[in-house]
Amino acid sequence: MLQWISGGSRSGKTYALVREFAQWVQQNTSVIPRERSLLFLTDTVEGRQAIQREIQSQLGSGYRPYIATPVGFMQQEVELFWPLLVEANAVHPHPPLHLKPETELMWAQRLWQPWLENNTFAALGENCEPLRCADRATRHLLDIFQLCAFARLRLDDLPQLIGDHQLEMPSETVGAIVTALKQWQRWCTDHSLLTYGITTDLFGRVLLDHPRYQASLGQRFQCLLADNTHNYPAVMADLITRLNQQGIKIVLSHQPISAVRLGLGADPDAFLPLQNQATVTELSHCPETIFGKTNLRVAIQERLGTPQLTLPQTITAIQTTSRMQLLQEVVETIATAVEQGVVQPAEIAILAPGVDSIARYVLSSELEKRGVPLVILNEQRPLIQSPHVRALLTLLLFVYPRTGIIPEATAVAEMLTVLLPREIDAVRAGLLSCYCFQPGLEQAELLPYTHYSHWDRFGYRATAAYETLRQWLSTLDASQMPVYLLEAAIQRYLWPQHLTASELAPLRSLLEGTAAYWQIYDHLPGQRATPTAERLREWIYLLRRGTVTADPAPPLRQPQGVLLATTFQYRSAQLAHPWHFWLDAGSPRWQDGGLQCLWQAPMFLRQGSASPRARVWQLESERLEHLLVDLCARVSDRLFLCHSDLAANGREQEGPLSPWVDLAVGDRP
Repeated sequence: MLQWISGGSRSGKTYALVREFAQWVQQNTSVIPRERSLLFLTDTVEGRQAIQREIQSQLGSGYRPYIATPVGFMQQEVELFWPLLVEANAVHPHPPLHLKPETELMWAQRLWQPWLENNTFAALGENCEPLRCADRATRHLLDIFQLCAFARLRLDDLPQLIGDHQLEMPSETVGAIVTALKQWQRWCTDHSLLTYGITTDLFGRVLLDHPRYQASLGQRFQCLLADNTHNYPAVMADLITRLNQQGIKIVLSHQPISAVRLGLGADPDAFLPLQNQATVTELSHCPETIFGKTNLRVAIQERLGTPQLTLPQTITAIQTTSRMQLLQEVVETIATAVEQGVVQPAEIAILAPGVDSIARYVLSSELEKRGVPLVILNEQRPLIQSPHVRALLTLLLFVYPRTGIIPEATAVAEMLTVLLPREIDAVRAGLLSCYCFQPGLEQAELLPYTHYSHWDRFGYRATAAYETLRQWLSTLDASQMPVYLLEAAIQRYLWPQHLTASELAPLRSLLEGTAAYWQIYDHLPGQRATPTAERLREWIYLLRRGTVTADPAPPLRQPQGVLLATTFQYRSAQLAHPWHFWLDAGSPRWQDGGLQCLWQAPMFLRQGSASPRARVWQLESERLEHLLVDLCARVSDRLFLCHSDLAANGREQEGPLSPWVDLAVGDRP
């Protein structure tokens, strides 16, 4: 009843997984296709869509299995079995409320303020600016809690774990870490607040070991199919073990190397004991890549171990002195190839360990000038970068008194031009903000336009629109929650402007985030009396720090164009293109693929036979190899190694792929 499908990138694991499911369904007429008894797990939203397409292709549209990511599954299970958690005295009887990561940081800092003021966790926030040390230490503490939950480790085991890895940390700091995390765990469960870490902790620490929950697994699920288990946390391996003990049909797919989320909670080795109990199918299919049909891992290992080996003619280098020249050369190469019909825009991907704002702007603007569309994958920018969001926040300061924030004249001018772009231009907005805006600590005010001695210069259209805005502001009720006023302002001033989807996404995130933020205050008994002005001030500060980002829903129909993405995003989405452009190929960031692991993440893995320190070293040394094997499996025709001698900050670049850049030869198409 347990089957294991193993293969590399693009070897057909998902297809084989669904094929096993289809054969099982056809042999078992008792399977109810529309019930949630058919459980599919996958690592990403894109993986969920791929499984659904594959099911429809092989079985038609009649089957609607329950498809979830590991975190999504645990969230639903904790909510479903909340009464059981209450009965086990693990949580408070109050209905649960989800705490978003950006607000999680703020509440954790409040809880740990005495420790942070005494710099107790300095070892976690080292090598950073003084103002950022508290943020970094808090984030690391929350990451430690989440990694412990993923690995199903008790907090009391942390001192032993840190000692085994020989981390240079005072015992007093280690003890404070354990105490602080227990305090956070207790505070969240006492107030029925759920974060990713708390949800995983409740699922792994309480539910998985509860006899009634274990009995329910066999009653609720007939079949489990888990795709890409190499990207799952160890707690999911324990869940699958429980399901296997119930005699449920289980099919797993696993990739021996190239786990994308290694360092972010994934523990591929935790699933290997299941492989020993399963019927194993090895997929030997090798997709066509730039190295041909050869074994990619062997080819990459040889070229990393012996840099003098030649590269295929399909790998070309684009070399310049400055990075701006490099970006222009990339644009020219792409535009020429598209104009000549050599390749279509949708067949090109531009990848880098990290995509900075300069590269994003230059590539999008220059390609647009050449008539080549550019699509940015999963772009998430801080909400405060949206001018519409900034305008709405400035607007709120004229409604709610005593927030302690005085809007600047430039922000008021921006608000006028954003809300009334057809009536008030930048010059008139600047004059109005200089002469008709009265700042005040108690409450800011917009004065009548006649307060400016030369008000006749504004014109009728601008003055009429300005006065209408003033009158509307005077009708707003400061006793209402800000989310209602934000929605009213959007409906009145922004919705008629026919904003694009990318402009609407931050507005939707602002409304959702503001509502969730207010809900937390109303949820906590000790915070319900907090004045609206104080809540609003803290929310605006949180937005201005850039910790809240827009998280747009993936479009039903993906736009067509040249794709710009980080290597982590691209691999997570399991994409493939005929042409690749690897930006900053000489950058040292290619060593880790642009992925920064959570604090000491390797020590939370289930190590197997290797010693902890040896395992950490092995992960670091293998990361580049795994990255290259995965990416090279996703490009079939041309690979351009794009390298500039100087980075964006003017420093010389010398990274692990520099020998490849020197070896890559050939002319651009």
